[in-house]
Amino acid sequence: MGTRESKVKVVIEVPDSLVEQIRVAIESGEYDDAREFVTTAVENQLESGETNQQNAQTLEEAIATVGAEQSHEITAENESENGSDQKPQVDVQKAERESNPTGTSIGRRQYDEVETVPRPDTAQLDEGPLWGQYNRLFPVKLVVRCLANELERVEDERAESSQWINLPQFENHVAEIARTVGKKVASHDERQGRKRGEKLAAGLPTGEDAEKSMDRFQTHFVGRVEHGGNLTGAPPHLLLVNMQQEDGGTIGLTEAGREFASLENPLLDGGFDASNSLSRAERRFYVSHVRDVRPEEHEAMEKVAQAIEEGDDRPTSLTERVAYLNPNWSNSQAKTIRSGLTSRMYELGLVDRRRVGQRGTAYELTAEGDAFLNEGTVFAANN
Repeated sequence: MGTRESKVKVVIEVPDSLVEQIRVAIESGEYDDAREFVTTAVENQLESGETNQQNAQTLEEAIATVGAEQSHEITAENESENGSDQKPQVDVQKAERESNPTGTSIGRRQYDEVETVPRPDTAQLDEGPLWGQYNRLFPVKLVVRCLANELERVEDERAESSQWINLPQFENHVAEIARTVGKKVASHDERQGRKRGEKLAAGLPTGEDAEKSMDRFQTHFVGRVEHGGNLTGAPPHLLLVNMQQEDGGTIGLTEAGREFASLENPLLDGGFDASNSLSRAERRFYVSHVRDVRPEEHEAMEKVAQAIEEGDDRPTSLTERVAYLNPNWSNSQAKTIRSGLTSRMYELGLVDRRRVGQRGTAYELTAEGDAFLNEGTVFAANN
């Protein structure tokens, strides 16, 4: 049983100038609240005192240092976009913070000028519904949003259109962002008491082994180009991105991917304390999209919904129903596919879970799930 850290309440007076710096730092998303900000300042002060007593700061100086570092990061980012000899555009910074309270670089922008690429040839992709390890859709959303923003940034910097960007560089960049976002969302999952299967950070690289966790994320939610030209990963499978082997590997955004990237997202655009990982518009887009271009996924979702309605609502019996989709699947494969389907349908708001006994789980259709199965409509705009 671990020891509980004792806390002491300390009241200090802080100059108005520092209060404003603290407010800006919190709004940028680097700190959850004023307590975390001040705690960081105190820890920095103690570390400074231990390493160099002669140059130790006062607490007020330490707070100012933390605030100045945050302001410098914002200013430096602005200067890199506008030129080092130009003054930062304060109004633009404020607008960006207001439109993207998470403080990440993947807030929603205008993508009308972003060039798209042809969608992958289905011959390059595995047949059937999504692989079970692609168990969430928010990571896919994060990837296409990040890709759209990168394409826009490259186009602005080069003053010319660019449909493709370097895949290895992009996957490293997006994995770092996904880990940062994942840690923030996981913290809110814990505060909200979300249980396994309900956590909004699921699928994001939050594991203790950062390298292994991010590599898994890249494999599942960015994708790979295999030697034969086949593509793996959820975004290619969903025809949201395309990849090429040329130039060491490149990636581009399809028209559907650009549309998905442009939709507002609760977590990326509203804040990490959102209660859902996908907006109604995003869920509606996904169901309509797979119905039109990935019918195997849509059919599998219908089969799961039908099985649940008919009483096969436990994992084992549901796996048996899913196995009928492909007689060549082993029981283990069918179980993995079923697990991925129910997880994605839970995120889409089509199914819910309920506890059976001490450890058992059963699935049930939500009102949207019932409409999806029996009426062929889901997430109507006026609902």
